[in-house]
Amino acid sequence: MKETLFRFAEKYRTFMTRLFALFIIPVFVFSGSTFPSWNQILELSGIFLLAVCAFGRLWASLYIAGNKTDKIIAVGPYSIVRHPLYFFSFIGILGLGLISKNMLVLSSLVGFFAFLYPLVIISEEKVLIEKHGEEYMSYMKQVPRFFPDLLLLKEPASYNVHTIIFRKSILDAVWFILGIIPLKILDALRSSGILPSLF
Repeated sequence: MKETLFRFAEKYRTFMTRLFALFIIPVFVFSGSTFPSWNQILELSGIFLLAVCAFGRLWASLYIAGNKTDKIIAVGPYSIVRHPLYFFSFIGILGLGLISKNMLVLSSLVGFFAFLYPLVIISEEKVLIEKHGEEYMSYMKQVPRFFPDLLLLKEPASYNVHTIIFRKSILDAVWFILGIIPLKILDALRSSGILPSLF
């Protein structure tokens, strides 16, 4: 039963994320600020976190593009954390939540990630153990699963990149930054009274 849940989460994570988006987008649109009066600092922090997310996802994609399960990548961001793409996505989710200035949005985003992605991570690790055996288990012992250890960083002087897959990854990372634009437009519409605040 547990194994089935892990596989289900991994297989349908994109579908489940889109389904969750159908719920969270209306909340984004019709939510007013529930943050304290110093919310500008939180909003700027959110923008900073989105920038970190975009950079981190690009950095991780540079190394993993085209190599997701074929071989173990243990350099670059993969030398400091086993799942950097998910870690940096989480940073981006925190950023979006802070920019929304709404506690319901922030807690929904974090809650959804905390529910789904640990299952996805465990499932992916099981696949990698099946495929690479002791080599991956040794990597697991050396590198933390989710929170990076910067002291472990190892980067090569040069690295072979799958350019087509990396180009697609650039678009994925850019969406985190471009997400700021509609959020700021929604904020302006709410401030002017055009959009009601229901949440």
